[in-house]
Parts: sequence; C-alpha cells; structure tokens
Amino acid sequence: MSIEQRRGIETIDRNQNLLLVRAPIESVAEKFSRARRADVWERDIYDRPIEITAESYIVFQFRGHPWTIVEQLNHHPGSLMFGEGDAITLSWFLSTRAIYYKCSDTCGYIGYNCYDRGAFAEMLYFEEEMDLLFLSDFREVKAEDIDDAFNFTYAFMEEQDIYIPYVYYENAKVGSRLNLRPKGPTLDDLVRSDFERIDYIGIN
Repeated sequence: MSIEQRRGIETIDRNQNLLLVRAPIESVAEKFSRARRADVWERDIYDRPIEITAESYIVFQFRGHPWTIVEQLNHHPGSLMFGEGDAITLSWFLSTRAIYYKCSDTCGYIGYNCYDRGAFAEMLYFEEEMDLLFLSDFREVKAEDIDDAFNFTYAFMEEQDIYIPYVYYENAKVGSRLNLRPKGPTLDDLVRSDFERIDYIGIN
C-alpha cells in the first residue's frame, strides 16, 4: 500500500508521544517554534547532521496526508515536557483540529486528547486494570459503549484521516550530533521533515 493510502495506527507495541495537527508542515513548524520558543528550527533535515538536546522535536508530514506530526525525541513515559497543552495551543493558533496521542507498551496505556480550534472535542484514556475514561463533545458515545479501547482509537484515527507510523531513530541521544535517518518512512514518503530544538534544558 502506498503512503498516500495508509491510515490508522501502524502498531501499538511501542512507546509513542505525538502531536498531530491538521495543517501543512510549514504552518505547524512555524507555530510550534514560536509556542516553544525554539532556539533552532532547521527545515528539511532528512539525513542531515543535527545536534540533539534534552528537548528536541521532529516535525514531518507524509505525501498525500492533511496532518503534520510532531514527535519528541528521547521521550520517556511520564515526561511532562510535551503534550496536551501543545495540542490546545496549535489548535487555537491555526484554527484547526489537533490531537495529542500517547501509547506505551511499557506502561500498558493508550489515549488521545482532541481539540478543535482550541476547544475540547474528545478524549480517551485506557490503562490496564483501570476503568476506561472517555468524553466527547461532538458525538453521542459513552465509555460503556466502547468494548476495546485499542480498536476504538485505531478507528478514530482512520476517521480523522490520520496515519500514525512506526518510526524510530537510532542513536538519537542527548548530546549526539548525527545524520538523523528515521527508520520507517523514506525521503520519497515525506513532504518534508524539520527539526526544532530548545537549548536551555541540559538534562538527560
């Protein structure tokens, strides 16, 4: 299947922490850079050397897809650096829909927070041995209607015209300077991939 046709979630067997914004990469990268007060914003960095700090982000968009994805490098489950607030901010700045998506096979959870023009639209959170949390302002669905949180989340992403890929970056450690080659999409799959970095955080 070509990249233009793919939708849904590639896999849940990993740790992911993503911001999804329904807007072109140039707009998303520019607003995210302003919101985060990034010290560095480098465009089109696929296979070019970059320096990674404790707060570094990859921004990319697939060909034929309306959503741009922002991913924090070196994210650890439980980290509060990046998340729901970014979705609210970019959704409001760009007058569009934005989603903060989180999934961890290490901690056994999945969830998302969706905002439309800065306003709450829908949220889901599921963790093993806990009750499912679900609220929606745009459809008549209740938590008790959801039999499988993973299948429901997959269907939601498909309905929103989103593709969440299995992408990882080898040797992307704080303090490294390397040619960032994502394992997964190729250069032909991308409209562009950008890099943003905040330098004032010096921790691992």
